[in-house]
Amino acid sequence: MSLIILFGPDGSGKTTLTRGLIRELKKLNYNIVYIRMKSHHLATYLVLRLLQKLKYIPETSSPRIIDYNLRRIFGKSKMYLLLEFSSIMLWYLLFVKLRLSRNGIVVADRFSPDSIASLHTISKSLPSIYRKILLNLCRKSIAIYVRSEPHVLLSRKAEENLSEMYLRYLLVLYDDIAREVALIAKGLLTIDTTSLPKSQSIRRVVKFTKRYLLSQCYSGKRTLSALRRMNSESHILTCEGKEHQGIVNSFVQAIIMFNRCM
Repeated sequence: MSLIILFGPDGSGKTTLTRGLIRELKKLNYNIVYIRMKSHHLATYLVLRLLQKLKYIPETSSPRIIDYNLRRIFGKSKMYLLLEFSSIMLWYLLFVKLRLSRNGIVVADRFSPDSIASLHTISKSLPSIYRKILLNLCRKSIAIYVRSEPHVLLSRKAEENLSEMYLRYLLVLYDDIAREVALIAKGLLTIDTTSLPKSQSIRRVVKFTKRYLLSQCYSGKRTLSALRRMNSESHILTCEGKEHQGIVNSFVQAIIMFNRCM
């Protein structure tokens, strides 16, 4: 199964591009599983809701205000980071890892790079081991980094009480994270939706994704073809005894069956 991830700041157009990509892939008869990695997971979401009920944090949809208050409360504590990191990994195992073991394609609207950015806005120092592990979740994925200039993000998320300074800080974080993702992903596409029309952005994302999916399919077929050729040739191998020949055939057949299940 393949993993396609879209990450970037809120308001950049990730959800719009994800929907467009899924729509086009379904036309090609791909089996798609959609997931969305939120900012606060499982246990940390319960902590956040409790703090809001106790009036330590205002009940608001603004991530800037939420992150500011979480940083004020937990900025010097490692407990919140550990809780959030553990929740992210548990969520990954439950909702991503299990689905990756089946046939089809997992498309993620937000993924671990977004979690890294979120943790950086809350904690004054994110342990390198947390960042490394979260980045490793992107390994061999088809990655799409969606960004936009602060003034555009402000206009798209006017109701969330964001500030241009906050958004500039986020973009610096995301640009840095994207450079690291590019080193471990199958491929990284950066889409800047500041002035790029929605339809053109979707076409670029679909073209980029299909190229990697088709190359992966071709590589798999080529490997399977080579294994079948090996199996055919193994029938005319000069082996000492039928038992030896049977072992060779069984081994090649097992590899072919394994390849079909991948």
